[in-house]
Order: sequence, then C-alpha cells, then structure tokens
Amino acid sequence: MHNKSRLKIWVCEYVSAGGLASEALPASLLQEGLLMRDALLADLSALGVDCITSHDSRVAAPAHASSQPLHPGEDAEALWRQQLASDDVDACWVIAPETGGVLHHMQQLVQAAGKAWIGCSADAIAQTSAKSVMAEVCQQADITVLPHVFLTQAEALLNLGWYHDATTSGWVVKPDDGAGCEFTYYFKNISEVFDFKLKISNENPQLFSKLLLQPYVPGLALSMSVLSTHAHVHVIAGHQQKVDIQQGCFHFDGAGVNEAAAYLPAMQTLAERIHYAIPGLLGYWGADMILTPDNKLILVEINPRLTTPYIALSQLLTENPAAMILDAILENKLSAAQAQASCVLSLAAKRHTELLPV
Repeated sequence: MHNKSRLKIWVCEYVSAGGLASEALPASLLQEGLLMRDALLADLSALGVDCITSHDSRVAAPAHASSQPLHPGEDAEALWRQQLASDDVDACWVIAPETGGVLHHMQQLVQAAGKAWIGCSADAIAQTSAKSVMAEVCQQADITVLPHVFLTQAEALLNLGWYHDATTSGWVVKPDDGAGCEFTYYFKNISEVFDFKLKISNENPQLFSKLLLQPYVPGLALSMSVLSTHAHVHVIAGHQQKVDIQQGCFHFDGAGVNEAAAYLPAMQTLAERIHYAIPGLLGYWGADMILTPDNKLILVEINPRLTTPYIALSQLLTENPAAMILDAILENKLSAAQAQASCVLSLAAKRHTELLPV
C-alpha cells in the first residue's frame, strides 16, 4: 500500500512547463493546460503529495509545487532529465498533447529515467494518438467509429459507400494526431473540400499529409471521463461539449461537465468495449463521441491522458480524483465514486488570471 502523503511526484503539463519555450504559446492549449495543471496540483496537495515541476517563464509558477522557470531558448528536456534524476522523485504525471508524438515521447523520457509512469501504457498511447490507427483498432473490435480517408486520397471517396450518406451534411477535415479543434475545418460541399485540398497541399504540404477527411455527422458532441485498472472500467462522468463552427472552422467553447449524465449507461458499455480493445488504457482517460438523433454513440477519438473536464471533478466527486487515479495505477484498485451533481464549465468564459504578459 502506497502512502500518498509520502509520495513525491514530478508533474509536467507540457505546454505550460516549457515544452514550447522557444515558440509562441498557443492561447487555447495554454489556457486549458494551465487549468488542468493547477487542478491536478491542488488535488495532489490536498493528499499531502509533494510535487515538483517547471514552468515557462512567460506564465506564472504554480501555487502547489516547487517549480523551476524555463526561459526562451533553454533546453526543456535537459531540465526535465535533471529533475527526473532526483532520487526523491517516486513517480511522474504528464499531461501532453498527442500531436507529433509528444505524449509518447514524454512516456519514453520517464521510462528511460526509471520512474513510475502515472498514465496509460506506451502501447495504448501509440494506438490512440493517431485517429486513423485508433479507428482501425476499434473497428476490428466492432466499435462504431467515424469513417475516414486521408485528404491525400480524397478522390477514393467516390468508391466508398459512406460518401453518399455524407453528401447532404457536409465534411470535416482534421489532423490525424491533432489536439482540440486546431486545424479542424467544416465544408458543406465536396467541391469545397477539393478546393481546400489544392490550396493546403501547396501552402503547407507537411500538414496536408496528416489531414483526415471525415463525414460530418449531426448530433450531440459528448465526452466521458473514465477510470480503468487492468481488469475494470468505470465511467465517472459524462460531458456535453460546446463546439461551434465559425467561418468554416471548429471552435471549442467549453463543456457541460457531467451534463450528459443521462447517457452514462451507454457510455459505460462503450468504455468497456474500448478498454477490451485497448487494455493499456489505465488510470484516467477520456473519449469523445457523437450521439446521433437515433441515440447511437459514434466514437470520434480517445485521449490517453487527463482531459479538460478533470478541472471540475473535485467539485463533483465524493473522493479526491487524483487519489482515485493513483489507486488505479499504483494499487490496481478502482473506486466506485461517481459525479453526484451537474456543473457547467465554460472555458470560453474563463480567463486564467495567472497569465503574465508575453
């Protein structure tokens, strides 16, 4: 039995911790990252856990951890390796985007340091970081997922059955390993897709090679927060995502945290099937889905890490959510706690007060 009050955990929220210290900070990812970082550190502090981290010098240091600043041009990984080399660090908790293999790379960094990883396995991260790979794995398990082709192969649509079903609703173009709504576009007509394809292939060939084309499926955009051990799965809360389309681009405007609690039984069934297909999903993970007008859930993507609704879980659960996750990872024990009330979290209406001028 681990004594949580004696644990020392290295916490790294990649964007705010300095992973982009030499780049412009993406405002939406930074805001969500800071909120998740601070919620997690507050929960760990409430357990008596000592935390160390780093922070990009352009944002404020966290309140509940010993943090070292990273300045533009400095080597984040060098600092992280130094912090990981400390004999005092028992385990590592990383929040990082799947984009460009960042989350998988961070897992490898922790593994090389010989520290315990609080999160999903390397195999699960590899199977879920790319939507195309995730879709193939889940289709083999008879899980309904959004169909896709790579935008480079868009002409092949004419030979696919689902092309004709989607022509009246529209089309979505998104990165295979994208985070949030970045570079996610809506097109009403297939002719607009081909015009965009020609434009993006000339202007940004690297992005073009990673873009997927999917049918736009009307319905409610939902997500779920899931806890898993090797043997058991429990959906602790269901959320309604607030996503809209502005000038052909998708925007995430927040989430109704546990607002989709009525669909928990269906989510639980889906989560169990996902976990059976990808057993390395351990601790906390999330999944996005669409609830169609005929009440069917279509899986959109899986996030093998903390997701934005974690911010509100300590207000909803009867237990400390960080303690529940540590129990699942370190003790292989799953709590039956579930959200007891509804709470609306609107990121669009929040501005993180600790942001400093860039």
